[in-house]
Amino acid sequence: QSMCLHNDIDCIAFTGSGEVGKLILGYSGQSNMKRIQLECGGKSPNIVFADHENLDMVAEKSAYAIFGNQGEVCSAGSRLIIQKEIEKDFINKLSSISKEMMPGDPFDPNSFMGAVVDKSQLNKIEDYVNSGTKEGASLVIGGKASLESTGGYYYEPTIFTEVKNSMKIAREEIFGPVLSSITFNNYNEALSIANDSQYGLAAAVWTKDINVAHKISRDLRAGTVYVNNYEEGVDSTIPLGGYKQSGIGRDNSYHALDNYLQIKSTWIKLD
Repeated sequence: QSMCLHNDIDCIAFTGSGEVGKLILGYSGQSNMKRIQLECGGKSPNIVFADHENLDMVAEKSAYAIFGNQGEVCSAGSRLIIQKEIEKDFINKLSSISKEMMPGDPFDPNSFMGAVVDKSQLNKIEDYVNSGTKEGASLVIGGKASLESTGGYYYEPTIFTEVKNSMKIAREEIFGPVLSSITFNNYNEALSIANDSQYGLAAAVWTKDINVAHKISRDLRAGTVYVNNYEEGVDSTIPLGGYKQSGIGRDNSYHALDNYLQIKSTWIKLD
């Protein structure tokens, strides 16, 4: 707070929660109206159409998208938006893969997931899982802490089905290994669910139809869209940032320079 209120600081770039990002915006107004660049998380949709020819691969990539780094990734694919006719089979594939991603000793090279950052984050994850169950979502796998005897803060890969986009687990960033599966019947429904979020950091779409891929990439309100991959194209030369409450401005690439530069116009009269 002290730094944010300093009048001799002209710009602050912040990556973190939306709650803190909003505080920083407020401090900017209380001080010298310093410029703010924010990257404030997401609830990224991972859209799977039934026409994709390799759903085994899509399931594996989707599992990595949410369970990698214990789900503590701003752009994690935390909302699986899947065509209704393939959901059951796809969730079975995901569940099978997830069983191989259980938390383990971080010093063991065979461990996929480590601990979440601290006890308060573990409690937050547990609260969200309890909320999902109370609101009527179906818990398929996980839903509990793990390796408690170690004193560490581990949580199992967790998958919910029968999720409605209005549920808390579908709307708020959990920042943990919790996936919400939401079904759709057609393109318009998939797009509507994907964009019905306060966030807009990343999104992915899996389809063999190049026309659908191009159209939905334009229609999705997200700063980054992955087509038939998830975060396989991260590069420091490509802009990174989000729509809506996922942030303001862009990091990486030459576009990031706009955060730190001022445009000046100078008029010189020549006699």
